[in-house]
Amino acid sequence: MKLVSLKFCLLFLTLAWLALLITGCALMREGAVLGLGKYTETNTVNKLPSIPVSQDAMQVEIVFVERPVTDPLLGSALWNEVDEIGAIQLTDQEKLNQNGLRVGHVSSVPPMALQTLLGLKSHFGGIKKEEESLLLSGRRLMLRSGVPTDIQTSELFDKCTLNLITDDDEEPLEIKDFEQARCVFRVKAHKMQDGWARLEFTPEVHYGAQQLRRTATNIGWQLENRQNTSPLYNQKFEVTLNVGEMAIITATDDVPANSAGRLFFRGEGSKEDIQKILVVRLANMSKMDVTRSK
Repeated sequence: MKLVSLKFCLLFLTLAWLALLITGCALMREGAVLGLGKYTETNTVNKLPSIPVSQDAMQVEIVFVERPVTDPLLGSALWNEVDEIGAIQLTDQEKLNQNGLRVGHVSSVPPMALQTLLGLKSHFGGIKKEEESLLLSGRRLMLRSGVPTDIQTSELFDKCTLNLITDDDEEPLEIKDFEQARCVFRVKAHKMQDGWARLEFTPEVHYGAQQLRRTATNIGWQLENRQNTSPLYNQKFEVTLNVGEMAIITATDDVPANSAGRLFFRGEGSKEDIQKILVVRLANMSKMDVTRSK
């Protein structure tokens, strides 16, 4: 009887040792590189909840088109199909035009000229073969309501002069000189209701050396590594968009020298005959939760 019990104990210990050996080998194989092991990592990842999208989040697409100033698509072929009157207030439009800036509003079905520009194809003739390779680049941003983002439109200027027509009758022309300058639109998207947003554009000139500066943010004053900033508040404007619609911003046809339109959307030297178009599209937005009282 004792012999049978001893054999049973030996068999049990042998099976337990084999199970431990097999499990240990599996753990070593799966955990040899990562330490915690593949199984642990996989199970942890599967248990992590997805990051929720903010209820005031808006997806905005930003596209730049560069074309020769002689391109017919930049003229009446485009602007006859773009809404300028309803895009912004008339007084804002007049101030922008005086300083060489032009703003328009496009529906979710863009006109053929804009479709052609966004596709980098021209069916109107007059464009040289080598000019068809000019850049079209873009990015997609997820913005929260009221939180600003910067869109740079120009190259870096070693030195530049801005002649700005103001509302002051006594001093209608303000002249500013900058070094190490770049032209930027500070954009804030404000959610109005489901499917609608108001985009606020403030032109700014960022200049000088990068250094830590006190900067106003949505959570208060913070130190940020940035240049000096000269906002052009009298050129600030707003565009209201439905999902799928676009705002178009560029220079006027007869853009004056040293004007905001010239600095923001034209280059210097080899690029002075190239004009940029900034296209901002409201691509998507989160739906609002509506609480109904019983």
